[in-house]
Amino acid sequence: MIGVLGFWKLPVFRDPTVSRLLRLVIPMGIALVFFLALYLSRPYPEFLVLLGLITAYLLPPAGKESVIPIGIGLGEPWWLIGASTLVMDLCCSLFIALNLDLALRIPIIGGVIGRFMEGGRGYLDARPWLERFSYAGLILFVIIPFQGSGGVNATILGRILGFGIGGAVGCVLVGSAVSSFGIALGAGALLHLFRHDPVWCAAVVAAAALLLGVAWCVWRRIAPSP
Repeated sequence: MIGVLGFWKLPVFRDPTVSRLLRLVIPMGIALVFFLALYLSRPYPEFLVLLGLITAYLLPPAGKESVIPIGIGLGEPWWLIGASTLVMDLCCSLFIALNLDLALRIPIIGGVIGRFMEGGRGYLDARPWLERFSYAGLILFVIIPFQGSGGVNATILGRILGFGIGGAVGCVLVGSAVSSFGIALGAGALLHLFRHDPVWCAAVVAAAALLLGVAWCVWRRIAPSP
């Protein structure tokens, strides 16, 4: 996977102007192709719903744990809403990995990224387990919910850890696939259970909320702040 993600090492990227153009076009192009596929394959009202959900996902504090269940509740197929968050994570990760220098100059966003980078090294020093687990630790960082679009923060953290572009983006891709489709399958199963037995569904949701609350408290102690 990492080898496939090393396309920026091709000779065409040696020219600075062409390289910058391609670094911008590739992640944006993937997103545009995905949106075009949605537009052509889904009814227009459904396309607008998906567009709204994706926009909400890209704007903090919304994350997979809220956007995916809402999408499934609105009738979207679990695999489609899961694929949507996965593609957005990939596009965000590629954009940051290939254009970090440019992203730092974007008003507001650049300041947030800069503060995250400044504090990231200190957090890693205080939490050596993340560096010790290397790729697995970064994948876990993407899987844990409550982060909004995990592709951005995880890619920056991967670069701080010394990962190459392929390594950072690859971790985001694996972690996002696990979390996106895992949450989508879980939300779909809960919706099915609710339709057949609301009482059992309520009990399962309460137990899941308790576990997520505990996981969130633990994660607040060990994870870097955005």
